[in-house]
Amino acid sequence: MSNFNFDDTETSGIWWSTNVSIRDLCVELKEDTSCEDNEIVELLRSIAKSIEVNGI
Repeated sequence: MSNFNFDDTETSGIWWSTNVSIRDLCVELKEDTSCEDNEIVELLRSIAKSIEVNGI
């Protein structure tokens, strides 16, 4: 992911809106579950790993 810069002044619309959508959902998840940021990061890494192994 180091190739992506999520500064909306430098990033194309679809990548920026995807980033915002995922962040918004993470905020909702945190509010609904009272989990910690590190737990959300672990979830996102698990999802990324699953995609690496199994594809989309």
